[in-house]
Amino acid sequence: MEKDFLQEFINQATKENEAKIARENRKKYFQDLGRKGGLKTKENKKMDKVISIRMTNAEYDILVQNQEKYPLKLSTYIRNVLLEKELKINEFQTDEVLLQYGMYFKKITNLLRNREWNVFENKKEILLRIENLIELIHQYLYSKTQKNE
Repeated sequence: MEKDFLQEFINQATKENEAKIARENRKKYFQDLGRKGGLKTKENKKMDKVISIRMTNAEYDILVQNQEKYPLKLSTYIRNVLLEKELKINEFQTDEVLLQYGMYFKKITNLLRNREWNVFENKKEILLRIENLIELIHQYLYSKTQKNE
């Protein structure tokens, strides 16, 4: 009888110990997963090569004048020009303006739908034209993003 009790006690203790170890391993797994973070980080290409060049003051002034058109550092501008990358910095400013226009047109349609604006006889026509304009803006912006992909 004592052997059965002792054997049962040992079996129960080992099961509890295994369950405890399994809980700890699970906890450690999720801790490690949390440390790794959710999203993959982009590979950062290190720029470890340095090139120095000599130029005249006139050449430098021309370079600085061309660089001032874009909100870039001089080294970034030179790298983009050297590698023949397109400088489309101002392109996104027009997109932001179009998005703001679309937002304002939506606010105008919400105002026109209000009961107080029933004085307009052609309110439905105005709303229809504004909605068409908003749709055109969205189509233009989405077509640009699809071209870039």
